[in-house]
Amino acid sequence: MARLVPRRPNGASKRGHQTPLRGLNPIHRSSVRMIPVTVVSELGPQMAPLLSWLIPMVGALSMPILGMLSHRLRDTMAVVFAGLAVVSAASMIPGLLEGHTPGVVELVTWLTLPGGEPLKFGLLVDPLSVIVCNVVALISFLIVVYSTSYMEGDPGLTRYWFLFLYFIGSMLLLVLSDNLLMTLIGWEGVGVCSYGLIGYYYQDSKERWLGGPPPTKMYPPSHCGMKAFVVTGIGDVFLIAAVFLIYYYAGTFSYAELIETAPVWLGEMAKSPGLVALVAVLFLGGPIGKSAQFPLHEWLPEAMAGPTSVSALIHAATMVKAGVYLVARMSP
Repeated sequence: MARLVPRRPNGASKRGHQTPLRGLNPIHRSSVRMIPVTVVSELGPQMAPLLSWLIPMVGALSMPILGMLSHRLRDTMAVVFAGLAVVSAASMIPGLLEGHTPGVVELVTWLTLPGGEPLKFGLLVDPLSVIVCNVVALISFLIVVYSTSYMEGDPGLTRYWFLFLYFIGSMLLLVLSDNLLMTLIGWEGVGVCSYGLIGYYYQDSKERWLGGPPPTKMYPPSHCGMKAFVVTGIGDVFLIAAVFLIYYYAGTFSYAELIETAPVWLGEMAKSPGLVALVAVLFLGGPIGKSAQFPLHEWLPEAMAGPTSVSALIHAATMVKAGVYLVARMSP
């Protein structure tokens, strides 16, 4: 079961030692210090961050089965799953209003990194993540409700609900993750789902083409979806490179540890001329692509090739905000 735990003060590990950073030049253990957080033992604070992103994921996986049973049941349950995500996200607000300090919900140690450091799958509950999580969940829910009428009778609706709910779950995972590696998983989930949703009318019937008027070139939906995937993927490659360069020098993916020890690992980076600037530019590549900023902005107009509800989700609600959130999350 998930449990909400405090971060260890003064860099102490469970064995009472400090966690080393790794890089080209080893960093002394005494340089690492953690940020203390409040331990909350109630069931709600433990489960709400987990359920917020897990419910849409489970809903997405259930859509093919529900679609075979009943189309009406499938559509109703899509709304229910999105609504439960809103309830889970909203249940985290009282803790913030009561003044609880940020906490991490540790779920499982799922990977041992080079050097023996365990990578824990955790969710970060703080004002930034809770606010963005609620905005994403609520707006996505409203678009799901709208979709039940707008997409009614569409033969590919099971595929639509699968991609839509998985998109919501990936976006919420991106927002709530307490480390860069889990954020990347949510980040790429959003990218893959956006490809499927923008290219939803992949049969490319002429009435679905985008562009014009003549002599301006027209583009089929499948082309538009692939263009969005490739252009944002360019930024993603830069982001992934930056993340692993940061890990090489800092020895951690954790946001809290990265911010707390930034003077140390940035100092190590600064010993290589131009490396800090290079990592900063690479890191911004991902947000620039997802937020459709110059020069990776060309995909956004053609994203209108998808259903109107998809355009609302991508343009106004979630995906283009992912880059802004990531920059804010890495800010001290």
